[in-house]
Amino acid sequence: MKAIRTSLFLGFCAACSVLLPGNADARGSAVIRDSGHINIGVEPGLPPLGEYDARNELAGYDIDIGRAIAAGLGVEPRFVTLSSSGRIPYLLAGKVDIVLGGLTRTPERAEVIAFSRPLYSEQFAIISPFERKIMSFGDLTSGAHQLVEVQGSTAVAYLREHAPKASMLLLDSYVDAIRALAQGRGDAMVDVIEYVGHYLPTQPQVQWRVIRGFAPPVGDDCIGLSPQDVTLRSDVDHLLEKMEANGRLEAIHRKWFDPGTDQRAP
Repeated sequence: MKAIRTSLFLGFCAACSVLLPGNADARGSAVIRDSGHINIGVEPGLPPLGEYDARNELAGYDIDIGRAIAAGLGVEPRFVTLSSSGRIPYLLAGKVDIVLGGLTRTPERAEVIAFSRPLYSEQFAIISPFERKIMSFGDLTSGAHQLVEVQGSTAVAYLREHAPKASMLLLDSYVDAIRALAQGRGDAMVDVIEYVGHYLPTQPQVQWRVIRGFAPPVGDDCIGLSPQDVTLRSDVDHLLEKMEANGRLEAIHRKWFDPGTDQRAP
């Protein structure tokens, strides 16, 4: 049964069924230090976690965290861009040493990868054009509305459990998903508003309704690592613990999630 769940969870591509823990040669801390660099997987289409700035350079929360981890290990950060659905395959294939990109720790994912200590917690919201008149999560459970979601995101698994009647249009990125909603190809989206909210101004012709409070916290967002990298995981956790103690982790969080405010985001 575990193998069946894992196969279903890794259904982002036909070849992924062979990417089980232990298949790839993971680089441990010693190898990473000897090489002088660490390969960090990031999602460039998910601000404020990652995006290309006006100079066409990567910027965002994940970029700052990745640079801090690299500095703590005494190596150069090398960022590898990937999609949400590519996070776990890239990690298990050894293409990256660690991966970020809003990677929520779930029991299903914990069967195939390892996680660092938490970076922060996140919560779902409903994002919908005002004209669709969706007022609550109950409106989505009836199956009368088309949802637009990003494949590989935690929201997809949540909706399949809590709104099994709802049909979903699965797209590759949040840019595509918000555009599809604006074009009328769907009625609503469920995802973390701190991420998705950055895309809403790209469709200024749409009046958006955002509904919170219908679901408990999604879980903790962490850094993903290969299960083989026991030493690397220990080193990363130690660095995050130090960053939390000296305020660096809070400062990065506030910079990207709470600019100009004194209130910490959930």
